[in-house]
Amino acid sequence: MGGREQPHMDKCREIRNECSEDGCLMLTSLPDLVLENVRHVIFDRVYLTQWQLYPITRNVERGKGSERKLRLKLKRKRRLSIKVRKSANKCLSEGLHQSGISESCWAIEKDEAAAHAFCLNNPECTVFTDDCNQYNEHEILFYCQGEKINDKGQLLPLKGEVELLCGGPPCQGFSGMNRFNSRQYSLFKNSLILSYLSYCDFYRPRFFILENVRNFVSFKRSIVLKLTLRCLQHMGYQCTFGVLHTGNYGVPQTQWRAIILAAAPGEILPTYPEPTHMFNPKACQPSVMVDDKNVTSHFRYLSIRKSTTISQTPNFPDAMSDLPEIRNGHKREEIAYREDPMSHFRQLIRGNQYQPVLQDHICKDMAPLIEARIAHIHTARGSDWRDLPNIMVRLSDGTFTKKLQYFHHDKNHGKSSTGGLRGVCACASGKACDPMDRQYSTLIPWCLPHTGNRHNQWAGLHGRLEWDGFFSTTVRNPEPMGKQGRVLHLEQTRVVSVWECARSQGFCDTYRFFGTILDKHRQVSNIHVAGFARCFHI
Repeated sequence: MGGREQPHMDKCREIRNECSEDGCLMLTSLPDLVLENVRHVIFDRVYLTQWQLYPITRNVERGKGSERKLRLKLKRKRRLSIKVRKSANKCLSEGLHQSGISESCWAIEKDEAAAHAFCLNNPECTVFTDDCNQYNEHEILFYCQGEKINDKGQLLPLKGEVELLCGGPPCQGFSGMNRFNSRQYSLFKNSLILSYLSYCDFYRPRFFILENVRNFVSFKRSIVLKLTLRCLQHMGYQCTFGVLHTGNYGVPQTQWRAIILAAAPGEILPTYPEPTHMFNPKACQPSVMVDDKNVTSHFRYLSIRKSTTISQTPNFPDAMSDLPEIRNGHKREEIAYREDPMSHFRQLIRGNQYQPVLQDHICKDMAPLIEARIAHIHTARGSDWRDLPNIMVRLSDGTFTKKLQYFHHDKNHGKSSTGGLRGVCACASGKACDPMDRQYSTLIPWCLPHTGNRHNQWAGLHGRLEWDGFFSTTVRNPEPMGKQGRVLHLEQTRVVSVWECARSQGFCDTYRFFGTILDKHRQVSNIHVAGFARCFHI
């Protein structure tokens, strides 16, 4: 062919190979790839099932005979080089690291405290403290210029070096826990799914993992899920999606996670791990609607229910009984354990520490009024703000609370059993709200009975964790008045500590966080459960 034109075949061909004594791989039987009038054949990528992905630019010259050979020096790798899209997804990558699948080599995190925490636990990992969109633009610019180091002196990953891309784009726009998931900022965060897919398109890793909340699958009639799968298929990847329950993998938590797995051509698409722990089978049957079709799981829950060897999911005492008692506002970062690990979960989560010391068992310092409300919440199962007595209480700062006054008739519930009124505002009787009806410094928060009729009586607010129960969604800021208000310790007068939340996510006690108490709570909540990540086999 004349000029600089080159024939191009965008296809995958299976080639026989022979392994020599010096560790080189001899690719033979190439005449079907070489055209008569072409002297060289250039391979852009070679996918080998038993080896790592090698991007190459090697010429295969025509020899005297009909057989052509390509000589490549191959080095077998034991672990995948992983690039974490957000170090907020550190728990998923940490679980993959603990399972022996991968090592974190690069990570991107915009929050400086979270990036510092990731560096503490992965000292050999290069962490880029940038916005993911800006980083992608700079990466392409440096790559086009032939640079291997960015302007901060950090070594950039090249195409072919990233073997596993692991990430969890922001879930605020998909999560039902977010009251403002339809606002503009949440919709903008939803668009970061495309940013994450652009990383996959640029690096073309061997394997790809995307993690998000369960609503990601059914959001907007599954249009986001179908767009993600279509993009991966357009890149040539094999892909699948699944919805996993964290309680089935040894984590004391009741939470669903959506996982998308993808594998490059020539690789074996990983399967989802079978449940290792027995949770409530009726609560663990995922039912997802995609295109008006009910998609169910392939997991064998029936056989698990009949099995006598499978373990029970650890509950709150199994996971937390060795933690020492602390008071409201405890800030001492290092403290001794209360007892030796007596359960399998606690033995696993402590790891092999030379001198066992518990770190980050600290909690928020709640205001005197909130502390008094916590102290008057019963420790019985299902207790919440509705168990608060309507009394005057002396607070820790010397002031007193007031009794909540009921001045209005409640048209929905009528009068109490003693004939008293139940309304705290004029709106309870069907009138417009009167700002003068608002009451302050009451042990029973005035706002809860005020709006309880249209919000299921705010069930769960100021609620305690149950002794034989499990954690629900781990939030960024444990507040008794938040949407996920069941954040009180089951016995003590405080909210849950940082490390109690970390254990609910499956973190080992050797993991370290960084920053203020709110920074550490944010790092715990933004991560994703490591328990089932340890069960993955790629």
